[in-house]
Amino acid sequence: MMTTEELKLKTKNVVSELLPNINSQQIDDDQDIFYLGLNSINAMTLIFNLQEAFGITFNDAEISLDNFRTISDIVKLIDQKTKA
Repeated sequence: MMTTEELKLKTKNVVSELLPNINSQQIDDDQDIFYLGLNSINAMTLIFNLQEAFGITFNDAEISLDNFRTISDIVKLIDQKTKA
């Protein structure tokens, strides 16, 4: 079981791989990652990469902009899935 901080760090690393000019330390937990340059095409890649990195599967209802807008939103969703 990963701590919340470990989840955040791993999530930031996965997100920063899709944002070429941003490193994981530059992403604030509550910053809109779409504002940083994520778009709808790499958002789907982000979802696949998160599923692979954490060994989880998001269902259709969970794949919404609100769940993937910030690191905090993503970590909350992953935390719920890994504890289920």
